[in-house]
Amino acid sequence: MTDVVCHVAIADDWEMSRGFGEYEVATRGVPLEPGGYVRATLPERVGAVVTERFGDLSIPLLRIDLSVAGLEATGVPVDWVDGDPRIQGAIPMDPEVVLAEEPIPMGRRT
Repeated sequence: MTDVVCHVAIADDWEMSRGFGEYEVATRGVPLEPGGYVRATLPERVGAVVTERFGDLSIPLLRIDLSVAGLEATGVPVDWVDGDPRIQGAIPMDPEVVLAEEPIPMGRRT
């Protein structure tokens, strides 16, 4: 598939996870357990995900670019279901995994 996948994170959730060394949020309002996996998407689909899942929010969001190889090297598999990536565990706060953290501008949410 691709070596880079993206997760859209609420900035506060992401920042609070730094102290724990890993991020355990499946998606908006859903922790990894019972969420089952961290939702991710392809880089070209980030805008659509933001509009569909986060468009009604007026809080800071981040686009988190993740290395599939980096995730797998740290023991976190990435499964592909119908072309969409599913991260099967917590995201380690490791520079080999987290390639970029970019704020998502408020004006690009709808």
